[in-house]
Amino acid sequence: MEIAVVLWVILFVVLGSFFVIRLGLLSFSINQIFQTFQGLWKVASGFLLPQDYFSWQTIVYLGLFSFAMSWVARLVGTLDITEALIATAGWIFFALGVGWFLESNQIRPFGISLAPWVAGAIVCAYFFGLMPLGWPAALMTWPLVSVLIVAIPTFLTWELRPRLPSPAVRQHLVLLLLVALLFSTWFQFYFRIQAWFDRYPSLLADNFNNSGFVYRLANEAETQAKGVSLLTAAESQVKSSLDGTPWPYVERWLLNLDEQLQKLRAESAIALEDSPERTLWELKARPRTLPKGYALDLIADWSGPASDPHGYYFEKTCAIYPKLQPQPQPANATPETPPEPTEMAEVTCELATPKHMGNLASVSQ
Repeated sequence: MEIAVVLWVILFVVLGSFFVIRLGLLSFSINQIFQTFQGLWKVASGFLLPQDYFSWQTIVYLGLFSFAMSWVARLVGTLDITEALIATAGWIFFALGVGWFLESNQIRPFGISLAPWVAGAIVCAYFFGLMPLGWPAALMTWPLVSVLIVAIPTFLTWELRPRLPSPAVRQHLVLLLLVALLFSTWFQFYFRIQAWFDRYPSLLADNFNNSGFVYRLANEAETQAKGVSLLTAAESQVKSSLDGTPWPYVERWLLNLDEQLQKLRAESAIALEDSPERTLWELKARPRTLPKGYALDLIADWSGPASDPHGYYFEKTCAIYPKLQPQPQPANATPETPPEPTEMAEVTCELATPKHMGNLASVSQ
């Protein structure tokens, strides 16, 4: 049924198109097609071909010609400085031509002239794209370069003679410079904070609810804290030291916790060996007595900057219980005297590493 409906629709479209073409509703004569292309070419030629030699099209074509010559210079194997000078001239011409086009056509959304900002963006993208600082430096200097492009024509004539602009123009330039400094400072502040987060990822584990500059987009930032890696390494060391050992050894180990903690710190610090945060995290431990065993709270204390004046810390709890383990029967043992089972330690640690705000005055050093 559905196939028949589709076939009827196709037949209806084909027949309808045939009758429409026959009636001449979609047919164009050769003269009409020629007039259409002639009109399009007139519009395109008016846009692409300069009406005067002193126009934005001339400057743009000079830029494109410089780009082509720089590629020719590269192909023929000229010096790098020669190729760089030709390419630089091309980018300057291209930036001036695009800015001239925007200004001559009065493209000003919300009354804001785009010419200096677009030209400044092109200049910064070229010059700073070749430097090690790259795009951060280009974005930070873009507002200042744009203001410089606006200011140069007001202080120089076409003959490159210095002149003093009117007080109204000077006031406008001062306001424009202050706005550019504000934007440049915001960009620099963004890159500085981002550099801090890249270097110290544990900062992302803090609370930014009261921050006016940082907004957390994901809730998994706490897993990036190096304190979690420190606790994971400490957990592995505790298990390798206590799991499967005789219970008296566990009690002696806990009684001598200060000395054992120094060993845990030295062995767990390997997890932060290549991190600049290695001096900002400190491993601490807090033993507790349980009805049938012990609990060892492993704590990674953060001493770096935090929203809380007392900082914060991550915690992981390991439970240590005695477990009766039967001993192998000696060859000379009799069935009447089986070997007594030995209490061996069993260590289980929680997967969660919750974060707590505040100090650790009660935690053992």
